[in-house]
Amino acid sequence: MKTKLQAILIKQSQYSESSLILQFFSLQQGTISVIAKGIRKKSEKQQLLPLCEYELLAYEPKEQGLWLFSEANITRNFSVYPGSATWAAAETGLELISHLIIPQEDIATIYNLTITYLEYLKKVKNNAILIFWRFLNRITILSGIGNPLSNCCICNNVISLPAAYLKSKGGFVCENCLPEIYPNDALLILSPPARKILLLLPEIGNHLEEITLNRSIVNEINTAFALYWQAHHKQTLHLKGLSVLAQFYNA
Repeated sequence: MKTKLQAILIKQSQYSESSLILQFFSLQQGTISVIAKGIRKKSEKQQLLPLCEYELLAYEPKEQGLWLFSEANITRNFSVYPGSATWAAAETGLELISHLIIPQEDIATIYNLTITYLEYLKKVKNNAILIFWRFLNRITILSGIGNPLSNCCICNNVISLPAAYLKSKGGFVCENCLPEIYPNDALLILSPPARKILLLLPEIGNHLEEITLNRSIVNEINTAFALYWQAHHKQTLHLKGLSVLAQFYNA
C-alpha cells in the first residue's frame, strides 16, 4: 500500500549502479529506510538532498524491512547554512536522530523539535555547536533518562552551576558537593568556561557571540554528555559529526 509521509532525508547510500538506500526521519513512522530503484539514473533535478523535508510517497513493507520509493516533493530546504560549521551541526543533529529508537507516542514531539533545530540553525553564523548541545540535552530528556543538568547526583539539589561529572554516579555534581569528592579518575572536573556554557544551555541562543570556544572545551562537554548517555542508555553515543565539529576550533 502506498503511504504519504512527511519526512526529512537523513542520508543516502549506494545500493547498486542505479539505486540508493534512503534513510528518512518521518513524522508518522519515525526512522525508516527506503530503497529508491533507478533514482541515480534520473536527472539532477530529480535527485534528493539530505537535510531537506519531503512529502514522500512510498510503499510500506509487508514485514519489517525496506520501504519502496515512489516519489518525493520537497516541502522545506534545510541544506543551506551560513557556514560549514553550521551545516555540520545540522548533519550531526540528524545523525543523533538516526541513533534513536523512538516510541510511537514520542515521534511527533521529536520530529517537530528537529524541524525547529534545523530552522534555528539557518540564522546561526558562529558557535553552532552550542545549539547542537542544547538540542542534544533536549533529546536526552525526551529519551526518558532525565535532564542531566537538573539535579546534583550527590545531594540531589537543583544544580545552580555544574562543576563536574562523576562517572561512578552517572551524573553532574554541584559546586557545593565537589570538595567532598575524593579526586580520582572517575571524576571529570569541568573547566570554568565549560561550567558557564552548561549553565547557560537553556538560553544559549542569546549568548552565541559572547562565548569563546576551543577544542579542549568542545571535547570536554562532548565527553560529559557522552558519559551521561552511556551510563543511562547503556550504549555508546558515538557521533562522527562531533569529531568534525571539533575541528573547527583551535587546539
